[in-house]
Amino acid sequence: MAGNGHRPFRISTGQPIRGGRTDKRIGKIGDSHLTDRRLPGVKWITHNVPMNTGRGRGRAVRLTVCLVLLTLLAGCMQLNLGLTVNADDTVDGQLLLTAEKSVLSSRNKNLAVAYAELRENIPALPAGEETVYEDERFYGAQITYRHTPLKSFTSESVKLVRDGDLYRFSLPLDPKKYGGKVAEQDPQNQQRFLQLMSFEISVTFPGRVIDSNGTLTGRSVTWKVVASEPKPAELRAVAEAPPRPTPSASPAAASGTDDPGGFPWLPVSVAVLVLLLLAGGVTAVLLRRRGGTAAAPAAPARPAPSEGGSP
Repeated sequence: MAGNGHRPFRISTGQPIRGGRTDKRIGKIGDSHLTDRRLPGVKWITHNVPMNTGRGRGRAVRLTVCLVLLTLLAGCMQLNLGLTVNADDTVDGQLLLTAEKSVLSSRNKNLAVAYAELRENIPALPAGEETVYEDERFYGAQITYRHTPLKSFTSESVKLVRDGDLYRFSLPLDPKKYGGKVAEQDPQNQQRFLQLMSFEISVTFPGRVIDSNGTLTGRSVTWKVVASEPKPAELRAVAEAPPRPTPSASPAAASGTDDPGGFPWLPVSVAVLVLLLLAGGVTAVLLRRRGGTAAAPAAPARPAPSEGGSP
């Protein structure tokens, strides 16, 4: 090695070789008289061996990021959802989206910040009353639904719609919808993100369930999708919807109003009509009495007979 004209150097994390100088980019470069000295555990490389230190450093950084990411994904996130569909096309229920505190703290000591960053990998959720959820193990968001209209459940993550006389529920488990941020480091991480998520879903309908790929109990369908196991393309269910209320059976029609907060025209109109009829009847009676009195003139007095007899 010494006869080829190249000065060998070594990459070392130990003390500098005696008399050597330090290269900040690579490591310790030894003097030529130490060329033939072999130290245990030290690999010697000559200058004529091509090295791309920038590329090597980039790969090392990416590898470190991926290892950290996979460690983070090992806990990943849990989505729990329980919904009850009402006959008036509203929904009650709760949604929990959480992650383990240990996973979040390994990313950022501020749990709220770490959770917000991780939530960017989840598609939009149905809007509702959102609060922070926290227990001894998990941290996340809790969304509550109270008589929420069906139109609010048309997000990327959850779809619940009325289609004529049917309710249709679906929750797509499409890898392209999950893990968008982690995919920026490595596209394969996007598939991995969804694979490591867990889902527990329950939906109760007002009518009979006619199709689903979950577990059916009465009018309720449940799904339990465990982390690190194969997942279906979507969770789905179809149930019968009750007939829509007819106009005659609606509260507005029953009260005689066009809308619940409108003026009660029908009762007022009926009352006015009754008053008019009563007034008309009273007037007719009075007129009849007056007319009868005027039509009966006094009988003419008969002349008294004369004393002389008849004329």
